Amino acid sequence: MRLSKRHEGWVYASGGLLFLSGLGWLLAHYFLAVAGEFGEAHHSSEIWWLRVHGAAAMAFLMVFGSLFQGHIARAWHLRKNLPSGLVVFGAVLLLLLSGYGLYYVADEQWQPWISTLHWIIGLLVIAVLFLHVKLGKSSYSKSA
Repeated sequence: MRLSKRHEGWVYASGGLLFLSGLGWLLAHYFLAVAGEFGEAHHSSEIWWLRVHGAAAMAFLMVFGSLFQGHIARAWHLRKNLPSGLVVFGAVLLLLLSGYGLYYVADEQWQPWISTLHWIIGLLVIAVLFLHVKLGKSSYSKSA
């Protein structure tokens, strides 16, 4: 179930870009807002962070989808590292749904709630992913 170095690199590169672009938006939105004529205005970099984040999300979803046939299916069949894998899968699913909701569904009433849920899960999923990788590599080294 161990990923090839190349496949692992794609997971880390696309996931890292996704995380960093989301973090960039979060910092720009909450810490770099500027005073405008009608109150606080968005920082000019926010739109660029969102554009990069959207592109990174598409790349990450392709890479994540590539995990199904080998990594996820084999782990499921062998019942290896399931609890942390299911949490990672659930978090990615929630991020996918909330991201879709932010872009296509949310109105002015729901948008702040969905946005907050999205970025909280986005910040937490990194810790869960690192735990999943650490557990997987430690179980791999014990069995090797």
